[in-house]
Amino acid sequence: MRRRSLLIGAFAGLASGCGGWHLRGARKHGGFRHSMLIRDAAAPNVKRALRTEIARRGGSMSRDRSSADIVVLVENERFDRRILSVDPDSGKVREIELGLEVAYSARARDGRLLLPRDTGTWENDYVFDEGSVLGTNQQDRLVRRELSELAAISIALRLAALDVSDLEQGSHARPDNASDGSEELDSEFDY
Repeated sequence: MRRRSLLIGAFAGLASGCGGWHLRGARKHGGFRHSMLIRDAAAPNVKRALRTEIARRGGSMSRDRSSADIVVLVENERFDRRILSVDPDSGKVREIELGLEVAYSARARDGRLLLPRDTGTWENDYVFDEGSVLGTNQQDRLVRRELSELAAISIALRLAALDVSDLEQGSHARPDNASDGSEELDSEFDY
């Protein structure tokens, strides 16, 4: 009996020590210490998903450019459908691939380029059921939403990885479109 109590006590002690575990390299609040404004140009689905993802990761959103530390532009959301396979007996479509392509970039409040314009592509496929048009349309909408969420997660991870330490110091660097004729090189990378 005494041995059983000792084992239960040891197990309880070990289990209580695991309450604060976290993944190695995990940051508090997903690395979003700055307020963000997300703007879109023909990308409403990804914008909505990105706002949700940043909020889920503890980020704060701003309603106007003057109060935002980082302005994210999401643009040119484009969904494409293509046929992956056809039934050899009936000649009817069996599998469809839905793709999403979207461009994004980020700038500091003062106009400095933090994340150059990049285009991401995400794809997902599903089985097409000709007999269930309503179900297939719902599945198509579901896949579109899932692709938008995947894009938002990828963009949020890119934003969390940005080095924005100079924003905290109140740096007064020039916007990227201003030039005095000299090239600034990043101290860590030689381009």
